[in-house]
Amino acid sequence: MAEVSQFRYLVVPHTHWDREWYLPFEQFRLRLGMVVDGVLETLERDPSFTSFTLDGQAIVLEDYLDVRPENEGRLRALLAGGRLEVGPSYVLPDEILVGGESLVRNLLLGRRVCRRFGVEPSGAGYLPDSFGHPAQLPQILAGFGIRTFLFSRGMGDELDDVGVVFRWRAGPAEVVACQMVPHYDNFARLTWYRDAEERIPAIVEQFGDVLRDAEQDEIVLANGSDHLPIEPELPEILAGLERTFGADLRIGRYDEHAPAPDGLPVHEGELVGSRLQNVLRGVNSARVYLKQANERAERRLLSIETAAALRTLREDAPYPAADLRLAWRDLLRNHPHDSICGCSCDEVHRDMLVRYEQLDRTLDYAEREALGVGGAIVNTLPFRRRRVVDGETFELDGFSGARPEPLAGRETPFDLDAVAALLVFEDEPDVGDLYTFCPGGGVRTAELVASRALDGTLVLEHELPGTTIETTIRSAPGLDRVELTSIVDNDAEDHRLRVLVRSESGADEVRAESQFAVVRRPVVPPPSRADWVEPPVPTAHTLGAVALGELVLLTKGLPEYEASADGLRLTLLRCVGTISRPSGLPTRPLAAGPDIVTPDGQCRGRHRFEYALRFDGDELSNAGLVRASQDYRTDFLRGDPFDSPLELDGDVVFSCLKQAEDGRGLVLRVFNPNPRPEQVTLSLPARRIRLDEEKHTEDGTELAPDEIATLLLGK
Repeated sequence: MAEVSQFRYLVVPHTHWDREWYLPFEQFRLRLGMVVDGVLETLERDPSFTSFTLDGQAIVLEDYLDVRPENEGRLRALLAGGRLEVGPSYVLPDEILVGGESLVRNLLLGRRVCRRFGVEPSGAGYLPDSFGHPAQLPQILAGFGIRTFLFSRGMGDELDDVGVVFRWRAGPAEVVACQMVPHYDNFARLTWYRDAEERIPAIVEQFGDVLRDAEQDEIVLANGSDHLPIEPELPEILAGLERTFGADLRIGRYDEHAPAPDGLPVHEGELVGSRLQNVLRGVNSARVYLKQANERAERRLLSIETAAALRTLREDAPYPAADLRLAWRDLLRNHPHDSICGCSCDEVHRDMLVRYEQLDRTLDYAEREALGVGGAIVNTLPFRRRRVVDGETFELDGFSGARPEPLAGRETPFDLDAVAALLVFEDEPDVGDLYTFCPGGGVRTAELVASRALDGTLVLEHELPGTTIETTIRSAPGLDRVELTSIVDNDAEDHRLRVLVRSESGADEVRAESQFAVVRRPVVPPPSRADWVEPPVPTAHTLGAVALGELVLLTKGLPEYEASADGLRLTLLRCVGTISRPSGLPTRPLAAGPDIVTPDGQCRGRHRFEYALRFDGDELSNAGLVRASQDYRTDFLRGDPFDSPLELDGDVVFSCLKQAEDGRGLVLRVFNPNPRPEQVTLSLPARRIRLDEEKHTEDGTELAPDEIATLLLGK
């Protein structure tokens, strides 16, 4: 049995800052002013209180100075002296509900804000409260020179295989992942409860042996929690504990904890388990309208950014870097985990909708400037595509704009009645909350009350108590997918509405689109090896594509699906009326937040859901699957005609085309989600650079399996 004196203790005083949650942003911002006031006063008064961590997100600096502009000099002085740890992120996002580019831009903007305040961002990948972590996060962090990842939620039965300190690998990159033991508040509220003498032995009793087996001799004690003020007595408390235990306890920063990777076990894949902490992935289906708004905003911003870069390439036109950076900032402000997850009070999410609307106005202007008004159709993806525009099908080369003739009509390639026969709308009571689905009764199947065919479409009308569903099924000539739109009028409460797409593929796994990756998941997960704090759930998440054998489901902003032997279920609505039920839910024994009534979470009113089906999933590579998803989600734009200034070939996925962060040149990002190496061919010279654009690399244009490549064009 490990003993307290066998370890050193890095005590990190911090506050975890949810910008908005059970209170709206404006009220939390005023509380932030008081909390940071106390931090400045304590650090200035007591040199033995060597540092304080501002939660891994640089936006806290901006928010604080909004309410205390007179304290900017004091803040900068402590930053310059290394007394405050900030960044590396701009906000602490939900890493699963936002796109891969958003995760990269979050780190880029976090670094920019830190440097604006004269300090380098923290070197620790500190993401304490995210509700799980995507498989490619190690490569994203390593691409910014970050080698250590500290987390609280997400550990499942991997715990038995890799322990609490391990090498987390993604493609050719890895970080040392450190499970906080067991949470980011393991040493909080010392001056309130005065139980530090019991807290440390309890941590050592639970985790000491597994840390010692991993040859780790330092334990991180996190002195803080949600919105807590600094504890000025901490140095005095630690001095007393050193005398009690005969161990070294020092105040420090998260980026001072840097375990060596040598000899540590390796994990590959997602971290979305809930063995030690709630992971709360029921948020995938809470307030689905937010997920739809975010997907539209990300897709539109990336398309406009690409169009602006293409214009710079062909005309040497100025790139609107400041305008687009502002748009990214405004988008990222909707990405904190309690925001995009939909698990906050109603005021927060009403504010988010206003922010998305304001972002649309910014993008209206940026789109006109980037595309012109020439009346051509513009394709901002690098491959040849067909899409329906104003009722006619057009085909356009990649990265080009033209006024093509519509394709001659051909027979609809799909039997719409056969497709309709695959659809079953299911509804069931939900006695859970915004964090967690909890079934409250049996599943009801919607009744088909009408069906009519109109010009290559089939319209179905279904009814349930309190809910009507009108679904239009379209199959345009020349397209390899069937597109569906379901209009749902919802007047029911406390329920979950899903559409089952039936399939008898017999596949034992699904492929789901993730950030810079395609993740394989078993249809029937293995049983848990131990009791989990929150039992595993059958639903999972996608950024837009799921393949079960030959069946492919493509979605626009509908991130929750469930795979089973009878097909794929897609969640359309989950309607509940509180942030968190008290402890005792069968699907989540521990509470997740305050029990605050949220009438807007019932999602009353009219909703529009867009999704599509393909039946060639067994013929699509992982890259082909993601390209099919991009093709479905990304509209043709309107603008000036132009020939493609850049050609991109290879079985890889395009991610972005933008100006380099230093303003010198354009950056192209692609990734290879396939399990084999892939060669990228470009029509322009390019040189590989690190993801953060800070260093050139010696890598060529062959991408290893699961590798992300960032290329500086014209070098």
